[in-house]
Amino acid sequence: MLTKHFQNVRQERDARAKQNQSDRVERMGVGFPIVREMPIDQIQTQQANRQVDEKNDSPMKVAHDKTADDGTEHGLPVALEGDTAASKTTAILWLAHLLNQPVVRLNLHGQTDTGELVGRYVPGDGGGESTGGDEPAFHHRILEPADGVSGWSKCSTAVLPEKQRSVAWRFNEGYIPQAMRHGWWVILDELNLAEPQVLERLNSAIEHPPSLVLNEGDGTMFGPSGTVKIHRKFHLFARMNPADYAGRSVLSPAFRDRWLLWHQAEVPGETEFGDMLRFLVLGEQPEFVFQGKTYSSPPGLPMYPALGAVPEIRQLLPPLALFHSSLCQASGMNGSAPVLGRLRRERYVFSRRTLLTCLQLANRTRSEDATAPFETQLREAVEIAYLGRIRGGADRKAAIGLLRAAGLSYR
Repeated sequence: MLTKHFQNVRQERDARAKQNQSDRVERMGVGFPIVREMPIDQIQTQQANRQVDEKNDSPMKVAHDKTADDGTEHGLPVALEGDTAASKTTAILWLAHLLNQPVVRLNLHGQTDTGELVGRYVPGDGGGESTGGDEPAFHHRILEPADGVSGWSKCSTAVLPEKQRSVAWRFNEGYIPQAMRHGWWVILDELNLAEPQVLERLNSAIEHPPSLVLNEGDGTMFGPSGTVKIHRKFHLFARMNPADYAGRSVLSPAFRDRWLLWHQAEVPGETEFGDMLRFLVLGEQPEFVFQGKTYSSPPGLPMYPALGAVPEIRQLLPPLALFHSSLCQASGMNGSAPVLGRLRRERYVFSRRTLLTCLQLANRTRSEDATAPFETQLREAVEIAYLGRIRGGADRKAAIGLLRAAGLSYR
């Protein structure tokens, strides 16, 4: 299924580029067609640009993207659950890039309300008639100084001119109905950080086929029997960390059951991290086999050329990947019982971000002094990026033991 999809993906992407551009959404200077209202920080922009050039620094598992592909092909809502930095969002954005598909990424949180998702009334441009229902009544009150009394304690009614009291209100559709109209993908990021009662408002939108009634507005009906037909490209994705992460809500069984494709995204292992290191340092693209067919890409430009110039770098990358993978496992990633920091209330977290930080530190140090012993420079980077996170005592000794067991020396 995925093989067939990849064979046709470029053709579909080119065909979309020739269509009427009236509903195209601005790209904001990144490779993914992101809706203009959604903020993207500099790090996300840099990562997106690398991914667009098909130089992905994330060891994304093919299974993650296959689940997203299956969902879009059959019109099924998809939820990806897993530890941090497991490339859950990257898998969806990468597939959207291949299809030239506009996508909205909504970062949910404890203060997310239904207005952000389905819509709310907002003030208009002033004057004129309201475009969405009756105008709300306001009581204008001001405070005036009382006679012979210090401070502001006397309340009286403020009389405002008629033009100032006339405010036109309109119903502003949220991202879900907008996506239904225009055929955007919607990623509900950090799904279980939002309040369950807010998420339940989307039950009908997650059904197959989806539908939605804007009770908050003029009652517009989206769906097969509604006044607005849902665009065939519309699709919902969810991404979440496990419920044992701090601040997460437990989703109701009824809500979870509506996500017809639910995939447990595993954290990459030693092999995937090794492939990532060879690409970032040496520019070598990894090969992978899917359904008996081998896929490969031409070499790319390394992101850390100073490290690639180190003579013994090929011998040091596998031990570094082993150390990082072992540390992730010992800290309880992928649902395993933590061995490192098991007495802590909050477990240690090591992800590809930690590994990238280590590479950045080592590359900068090497760029400044290419004559110093590289093992010393690498050891200093590991000390800052990894060991600095770990409390002294037994935990630190255990981490140093993993470092030496992987074949990296430590003073």
